[in-house]
Amino acid sequence: MINRIITSIFCASLAIAAIAQTETPDSIKTQHLDEVVVEAQMQRTSPTSITYIPTGKQKNASQNAVDLLRQMAMPQIQINPVSEAVTDNAGGEVAIFINFLEASKEEMEGLRTPDVKKVEYLEFPTDPRFRGAQRVINIIVQEYAYGGYTKLTTNENFLVGFSSRNNIFSKFSYKKMTYDLYVGANNWNNHHIGNNVKGIYSLKNADGKDYQLIRTETLDDSHYKQNQYPVTFRATYASEKIQIRNTVGFTHLDIPVYDQRGNLTYQPGSEQNYTFNRSNPNRNNSLAYQGSFFFSLPKQFSIDISPRFNYTHSNDNLSYSTSNSPEIVRNARENAYNYRVDAYLQKRIGQKHTAMLGVNGGDNINRLRYSGTNSYYDRFHNAFAAGMLCYNFQTQKISLYADAGVCWEGSDINGEKYNDTYPFTHINLRFSPNSKNAFSAYFQYATNSPGINQKASDILQENEYMYITGNPLLKNSRHVTLNVAYTWMPTNAFGMSAFSNFLEYFDRQIIIYEPYNNGQALIRNYHNSGNYIKEEIGLAANWKLLGGKLQLYASPKQSFYKSTGIYNKSYNPFTITAQATYYLNSFYFQAYYQSPGKQMFTSSPQIYKDRNFHSLTVGWANSDWNVRVMAANFFNKGWNSADIVTESPLYTEYRENIGTSSHFRINITATYTFGYGKKVQRGNEVGEQSGANSAIIK
Repeated sequence: MINRIITSIFCASLAIAAIAQTETPDSIKTQHLDEVVVEAQMQRTSPTSITYIPTGKQKNASQNAVDLLRQMAMPQIQINPVSEAVTDNAGGEVAIFINFLEASKEEMEGLRTPDVKKVEYLEFPTDPRFRGAQRVINIIVQEYAYGGYTKLTTNENFLVGFSSRNNIFSKFSYKKMTYDLYVGANNWNNHHIGNNVKGIYSLKNADGKDYQLIRTETLDDSHYKQNQYPVTFRATYASEKIQIRNTVGFTHLDIPVYDQRGNLTYQPGSEQNYTFNRSNPNRNNSLAYQGSFFFSLPKQFSIDISPRFNYTHSNDNLSYSTSNSPEIVRNARENAYNYRVDAYLQKRIGQKHTAMLGVNGGDNINRLRYSGTNSYYDRFHNAFAAGMLCYNFQTQKISLYADAGVCWEGSDINGEKYNDTYPFTHINLRFSPNSKNAFSAYFQYATNSPGINQKASDILQENEYMYITGNPLLKNSRHVTLNVAYTWMPTNAFGMSAFSNFLEYFDRQIIIYEPYNNGQALIRNYHNSGNYIKEEIGLAANWKLLGGKLQLYASPKQSFYKSTGIYNKSYNPFTITAQATYYLNSFYFQAYYQSPGKQMFTSSPQIYKDRNFHSLTVGWANSDWNVRVMAANFFNKGWNSADIVTESPLYTEYRENIGTSSHFRINITATYTFGYGKKVQRGNEVGEQSGANSAIIK
């Protein structure tokens, strides 16, 4: 048999050779093939994440991690142009991680963006290193064996007073250890901060008769100085199955001058104009510790434990006087402590199932003393403990996350105790039929807890007709959230996300105004009343043209607000954000516009509207330097930054915030990075650490 097969193959070969010899060269047909271009997929969806590969142009033009996200213009997130806060399209918090380790805003400022390999957007990741975060951006950065680098950043604003931010970040890695050091100096000095306030009070005179008083404060002059000096050190041990990180930080924040002066008028009243003076210097020192201990265990188990501790000592001195009333003095001295521990145990079951057990607990502790016009000594604490079970089912096209848990909260406000035990749940379903399409739906039932300063029982005087206090018996409010979204990324050149969001608070906490001192003044307090509803529908899209040299982004959004209960009100604003970026060799150019932000606050009968933000930016960058100049708000006149309208039965207020955020300014930012040693490990930069939450009433 084998011989016959070999013979057949040999005979066939001879026949083919004979045919080839009878074919003349002129009869051979040729065909020209079109150019074949193989393009890498730079963005794709999956049941668990949306992955982006930033282009070299985007990385080269970026000065830090948040700036890279802005250059990438991901349609799943939004970035505030002033605060640089990163949120999802519903305004919810997005946690930022670098190589699976949590990073702060200041930490990300030290990142060298050319080392970024990819950026992942994840919803309800089951990896315990994300510590139960609901939405995560995980920036994957190239790691190296050993070496180090130092990055210097300076940020200066002009035409708005003195505004300077400078920091130095340095990283050194050797074998499995990495050490980070961050030192910053942030200084501000300007004469344009404060408020113009028109308040309409419904009061009673000495005879008990009702009358209406219009009290107007008009700002004439102000002076604000702030100095902030953060220092942070961090050590990280990383191996294949173990990650251990310890971070300690200290921040000194000093506001030596915060003065406002202006005119004060009353209607009805005398023709005489009065004056007012307000001074509020303050200072605080904060210490912070944060740990992270992750262990990969046998049999598909893993555990993550994350302890945190913060301490802040504050001195806050407020004085307010008018030319027709006694001075109000409020000096506050506070020691604030906060600790929290999160622990997650995860078990992977086969290829499709993951189970996780999570427990966490902590406490906010405040020791606060007021002196001056009113004297109080307060002892506050608000503790919590929670446990939850999580389950994740995942296939090549579907990911289902569900958790359910119970939380206990207990507060003690000067002996007035309040306890609440409540359930919570989150369900997130994601369907990705291919790498270009994804559908997601999210449901949440949870509780909103008031802060300690909303529950304090102290009565403090704000001005000659207004007092402020809190409500120790203020209850928690439940809320439900429902979000649906569709992501479509047909090519590397285009990506979009359409979204709709619904949020409702039940019996929520809200500010109320009540008669005080026999109706001759008002007192601001908090009660539970009515529901708060917020609905949104919007679209975000990113379109790249000219081979990626031109990038366009736009996100229109329509919102619907409604309040029931004491304040029955509706508000339906429309907003839009647009951005265009053009890359030309080592240069980049960017135009940005954000329409005035409009919203109705959750816990007060207020309509908030700020001004538009627009800017033009030109920058130049190479592997070490990145220098840019931005002109912002050049069409805006004056120093108005926002208008806030409060309407209630006894008090109506029209407040104009004065500040520098919406005024014309020129910003110059430069970064310089130099490395030393071989194979530098970059990423996970350390930054300024936050202090404990304050209970001082503002």
